[in-house]
Amino acid sequence: MKKSLVAGLACLSLSLSSTAPWAVLAAPHETVTTDNGQSTLQPITSNVAVIAHRGASAYGPEHTLAAYKQAIKMKADYVEFDLQMTKDGQLIAMHDETLARTTNAKELYPNRAPWRVKDFTLDEIKRLDAGSWFNAAHQELEKKEYIGQQVPTLDEAIQFVKKHGHGKVGLYMETKAPNVYPGMEEKLIEILQKNKVLVSKNLFLESFSEDSLRKLKTLAPNVQLIQLYTGAMLKGKDMYQEFKRISDYASGVGPSKELVVPKFMEAAHQNQLLVHPWTVNSQDDLASLLSLGVDGEFTNNPDKMVELVDKPFISHGVASGDVTDTSAILWARTSGATNVQFELSTDSSFKKPFIVKTVHAGAEHDYAVQTKMDGLKPDTTYFYRAHAVSSSYTVNGSFKTAPAENSLKPLTMVWGGDTGGQGEIPPYNSFKAMSDLNPDFFLFSGDTIYADNKTPAVPNPPSQSVQDFWAKYKENRTDAGLRSLLQKTATFSIWDDHEVTNDFSGPSQPLTPTGLNAFKDYWPISDDRSNADKLYHTYSYGDTLDMMILNNRGYRDPNTQADGADKTMLGGEQLDWLKKQLLDSDAKIKLVATSVPISVPTGKANARDGWANGNQVNPNDPTGYENEFKKISDFIMEKGIKNVFFVTTDVHFAQVIKYDANHDGKTDYHELISGPIGAVKINPGTLDPTFSPESMYAEGNFFNFGVFKVDPATNKATVEIRDENGKTHFSHDFQLED
Repeated sequence: MKKSLVAGLACLSLSLSSTAPWAVLAAPHETVTTDNGQSTLQPITSNVAVIAHRGASAYGPEHTLAAYKQAIKMKADYVEFDLQMTKDGQLIAMHDETLARTTNAKELYPNRAPWRVKDFTLDEIKRLDAGSWFNAAHQELEKKEYIGQQVPTLDEAIQFVKKHGHGKVGLYMETKAPNVYPGMEEKLIEILQKNKVLVSKNLFLESFSEDSLRKLKTLAPNVQLIQLYTGAMLKGKDMYQEFKRISDYASGVGPSKELVVPKFMEAAHQNQLLVHPWTVNSQDDLASLLSLGVDGEFTNNPDKMVELVDKPFISHGVASGDVTDTSAILWARTSGATNVQFELSTDSSFKKPFIVKTVHAGAEHDYAVQTKMDGLKPDTTYFYRAHAVSSSYTVNGSFKTAPAENSLKPLTMVWGGDTGGQGEIPPYNSFKAMSDLNPDFFLFSGDTIYADNKTPAVPNPPSQSVQDFWAKYKENRTDAGLRSLLQKTATFSIWDDHEVTNDFSGPSQPLTPTGLNAFKDYWPISDDRSNADKLYHTYSYGDTLDMMILNNRGYRDPNTQADGADKTMLGGEQLDWLKKQLLDSDAKIKLVATSVPISVPTGKANARDGWANGNQVNPNDPTGYENEFKKISDFIMEKGIKNVFFVTTDVHFAQVIKYDANHDGKTDYHELISGPIGAVKINPGTLDPTFSPESMYAEGNFFNFGVFKVDPATNKATVEIRDENGKTHFSHDFQLED
């Protein structure tokens, strides 16, 4: 059965926006494919294998002809046999070294504990009932035909699969405990030769024993061998070097499913080794591993996997974003061209869907789709689900709308950034810790990818094509914690430099349109932000908080330009907008989401990337954007705007800062910095003194994220910095001003 999850042949037209502030640089109309041609997170075979683990063992008694028959009916590509050897030297299909778990050996032979296979002859084993235990354990799947099922010999198993699979279903066999059964390998090859399947392309032999596999390689040099792995077998090893070493005898690796992460896939695929993880049973797990580019999976539920590999499915989770009191943007990504149906309800059982919408997923957006749900009720939890119309596989999510205008409700948000840089790639622990807090929303504060860094998705950086940028987003979406967080709560995503390239200036960087389009493809962003590619917007959480999201990249003058009255990071229109939003806000908290810091000098000398020019490092550095920030700072003070918090990441350490910019002894605003989630960790330095910062807390060299809580009842806001495991390193309450 031919299956391919690589949509590299799909070619459609991609038209990039020409309405951005850098419209003169917009890319021309071009034809693209969805594969970047270098990602190691793609299968290295066109035939992604459905391997029926011990047969269709979720539906029938394992290692019986009944379970093998069900696997074949379910269109599995391979049926797997575990091999044990009897006292009289016969190979049988059985997983355990003892007969007790899956037969009635205890009842039939009560005095022969521990009922080891090697202590029984084939004739004795053939008297056993290998099916009734399943009926007792799984009454909902009970069948009369399972009663009296026999333990099959390897000969019987091969002949059965050949006959009922019409020669199209492959064979996959494991030498279990070969040290217990001397001569097992020779016997196996003899049986394979006798049944004329040894030279079949649809044959794999597997084992945890390297010695057994090397012996099989000597006996049958052309057979495909799979080296099985547990976590303990790889502990302390360089995976690339380990896989390079075994590649002289192995065609692939069979890892325990939890080992399969991007670095594992990169090490295997760069050594041209197939990856067949075990044992993957839930459809969520099956889909997750397919998104990592595995070449096959062992599963007790072959029907669930067959559906995924045969038809487009939701491959990288779902998300909600840019949620207001009456609307939300829903997002999903599929594995191929299809229509996606979204259902929305206030009922988690979806007995009465509130809204149903269908959107087409096409190659022009890498099969990512989003749709707006409006007409929603304020301060209400909504449940949604999405599925490709060609598939029954459904992914669920939830979000809560913002409170109504003029209402004051408590709030918990989490924020963080810097993911995928300097060799730090999924999985990231911080996302799970964030998800465990059940926040009202997540602010992803920039550097949501590192397009210019080497990772398994782009082993030859920097990213140049839109396919490279897409591959980066897909890579981070393989993180189970991130998918969980995105499915549990609303997300507001902002971009920084690494969504395109380090310290870039939008108007002067040719890759800006490409990076921006990929960013908009992979995040649920409202038309209010995406129209004209402005990206800045205000979102209100009742009267508790107004969050003003900035675009620090799209309008900026070059970093190398000397600072002065006319130099800008935000552009005149955005600067005026920010002032108006600050002045007009009636919210308790004015939260300014910026992707660069105020007083931490970033970038390089004579090319400062943040607002600060780094006076404390080089008093003669003419760059930075301090003149523009002074306009913001002065405006806050002149208008008496209270409870202003600037929130950012970017600098790869955590810090909380208060500012007395006019030196009157009172705090004018605060800056809250967290990160990184997954990038290089550094320690804090000294602050640029221009706006009179005072550090309340600073800590580096750890993965972390921020938590911001507002309690209107006590008129307090709380900031926390937590490490990747959720442990609080810093907490402070701010008494809000009226």
